[in-house]
Amino acid sequence: MQISGESGSVFDATQQSLDMSLEIEGEKPDWEALGNAIQSVGVVNYEIERDSVFQGAFAKSDGYFWLSKRSDGQRKTVIAEGNHGCEFSVWNTIVFRINNSFYDEFVEDIHIFLKRLAELSSMQFVLSFQYEGVYAIRNEKEFQFFWDQPR
Repeated sequence: MQISGESGSVFDATQQSLDMSLEIEGEKPDWEALGNAIQSVGVVNYEIERDSVFQGAFAKSDGYFWLSKRSDGQRKTVIAEGNHGCEFSVWNTIVFRINNSFYDEFVEDIHIFLKRLAELSSMQFVLSFQYEGVYAIRNEKEFQFFWDQPR
């Protein structure tokens, strides 16, 4: 399986470790929605402490995730490049580390998680690979998942 960045670079998902970044809206994310959405996927070793810890592993894809907070206490705008139409302040990013042996299962897990999150909360988000190719968004209007044609 290959992933293309917006710059045209191609990565073989079976040969390299991949990280996806989920930039989420606001200084205080909807922790309840995040917790409920992640549980709907079948996460193991899941831990959440509001404003400090959000980590776990997907049972099926063996991918794991963790929360990355702005260490300088400053907000930023969405870093992800591409045609996503999202404008919001980002204080937290959830990083997903993909187990390359279960790439297809990860795609299924992340789709279920993000779709459920969009159903539970109006919190906006952008999922990207290396902040280049955008694979999913939740903006003010809708949730979109475009894994096969990143923007």
